[in-house]
Amino acid sequence: MVQPKVVKQVVGIDIGMESFFACYQVKDQHEHIAIKGTKSFKNSPKGMEEFLSWCEKREKDVAPQPIYVMEATGVYYENLAYFLYENDQKVSVQLAQKLAYFAKSNNLKTKTDKVDSKMIAAFGMEKTLGASDLWTPPSKEFRVIRDLSREHTSLKKEITAAKSQLHAMDHAHKTYKKVITLKKQMISFYKKQLDIIEKELKKQIKADDQLYKKIQNIETVKGLGFITIIKVISEVNGFLLFTNIRQLVSYAGLDVVDKESGKYKGKARISKKGNARIRSALYMPAVAAATHNINLRDFYERVNDNRTVKKHGVVAVMRKLLILIYTLWKKNEPYIVDYQLR
Repeated sequence: MVQPKVVKQVVGIDIGMESFFACYQVKDQHEHIAIKGTKSFKNSPKGMEEFLSWCEKREKDVAPQPIYVMEATGVYYENLAYFLYENDQKVSVQLAQKLAYFAKSNNLKTKTDKVDSKMIAAFGMEKTLGASDLWTPPSKEFRVIRDLSREHTSLKKEITAAKSQLHAMDHAHKTYKKVITLKKQMISFYKKQLDIIEKELKKQIKADDQLYKKIQNIETVKGLGFITIIKVISEVNGFLLFTNIRQLVSYAGLDVVDKESGKYKGKARISKKGNARIRSALYMPAVAAATHNINLRDFYERVNDNRTVKKHGVVAVMRKLLILIYTLWKKNEPYIVDYQLR
């Protein structure tokens, strides 16, 4: 008996910090979909080698090359995505929002690693994943900028924590002076490291005229500084994965979630299911923009009208700033305060 021709192969991957679950599915010419295997692997170099070998045993040579589909979850997917790309495999990294909507549309209520890997494979089967949907790693320059900006964020947190500790020491009863001196030296060291990173970031950015020009355009928004812009664009890889604002807002975890059931109506809040580094980078700029940026100050006041919790306005301004960065980056033009009037 002649076996039906396999026309599509998809590997759905649900990835975590220490391990990932894979589901290998194939579709034949009669639109019949079959699962060729599901298995868990360690998220380590050895685990990835075992995973690729496991997939190759199931791969049909006469069929199109399999597509490895995974979710953009923090940084945990990156090593596997690079590994597969370097082994000449097709990789598609999807935003969490897309996969969540797909699961909801298919009425999937159970959530386990195995179920999620099957759902991701089904997503890849249903969607037509063309060349534009395939993942390509960020350039070496973008990786350098991202690593520097993340270290900048880490050092800022260390400085804040150290200053809080120093404040407590100053107000404690007869704290040993040598300990206070050491804490001050630590803060001084962190600040010097921060200065080195900022200088290196500027050096890297200025080496690329086109990138530097785009950032200068975005800097025309009051409240957005050089470092903030760098942190955002490095986390989104120059917005390569995004085709619209809604996807971007969801990726940053700044999308609004409503809780309603019958007569119950809960408070609206942001999902926070996204890149926390983007939210962290935008918080203080949003506070500054709510005070000094005319348009965003008016917007902040409108959002907070009749509200006792003013943080709603700050979050709304964070979302506006993110949208502005995306828009000005795509259009490659500076911010115009009275744009609508013009």
